[in-house]
Amino acid sequence: MRCTISRQMEHGTVHFSPGAIVRAHYRMEGDRLTLYPDGPVYSVSWNGEDHMALKVDEKGSEAYTRLGTQKDPRNKLVGEWTGNRDMDGKKVLAHWIFDGNSTAVLMIRFLTQSGRFTVRSGRLIATFAGQVGLDGLISFVDNILTIDRSRGRVTKLSRY
Repeated sequence: MRCTISRQMEHGTVHFSPGAIVRAHYRMEGDRLTLYPDGPVYSVSWNGEDHMALKVDEKGSEAYTRLGTQKDPRNKLVGEWTGNRDMDGKKVLAHWIFDGNSTAVLMIRFLTQSGRFTVRSGRLIATFAGQVGLDGLISFVDNILTIDRSRGRVTKLSRY
């Protein structure tokens, strides 16, 4: 979610992507990418430095493109990658972040909603397709946006 927060009135666009976030450790050996402790083993194939495909077992291959520039010439997996994944017949955006310390984050965005937001007196109101989707008092702590919503609900959003 993108927004600017101040005590004055602010407004702008918001992009909200609910989905799954999975953290894992990985090991790369030859063309095998293993997520552990209990993740799958992928077969990795490369098409240059900025395109790769991941395949599990004999299932279809997922194509990924690097975001930005290659970070480590000794480990071309390190960096951010985006592609599509088939989930129950629907294509969803998959975003991998591999770091040089053998940790990875996989984010799968089930959908992305775009809308408008306003912030006034510490209260955020975000609307999507003309309907209020997020409404509550906000705070920022350690790069986490917390929205205290009605009936004791709390939404915490992080930027990746």
